[in-house]
Amino acid sequence: MSAGRPPRTTPERRDPWRPVLLSGLVLPGLGQIANGAFLKGLAFGGGTLAAVVLLVQRVARETFLRLPTDPMDIDLATPLRIAREIERDNASFLFWLTLAFVALWVGSILDAWRDARRG
Repeated sequence: MSAGRPPRTTPERRDPWRPVLLSGLVLPGLGQIANGAFLKGLAFGGGTLAAVVLLVQRVARETFLRLPTDPMDIDLATPLRIAREIERDNASFLFWLTLAFVALWVGSILDAWRDARRG
């Protein structure tokens, strides 16, 4: 070892559980941000938030189209009937949106784990 050189250390390995839990339990993309991969984090988080906006927009529009115009026509079963009709009429949209959510969620968890293990 030369006189002016600091001792050699091995790079510190990150705990992979923190980013995995952030991506899996809080919001996909937060694990990437915790790992320092900001653009990937924004992509996963933005994709998830875009899917949520699509879901809320579709359900709100479908609900307003089905609401009775006369308040006297609303009974206790109306919300369940409307939900059942929305689910039936939008089954394909909801299926593909569910696949998108699962892909973003699982992809974010696996990517956060992989990046944290690389250090």
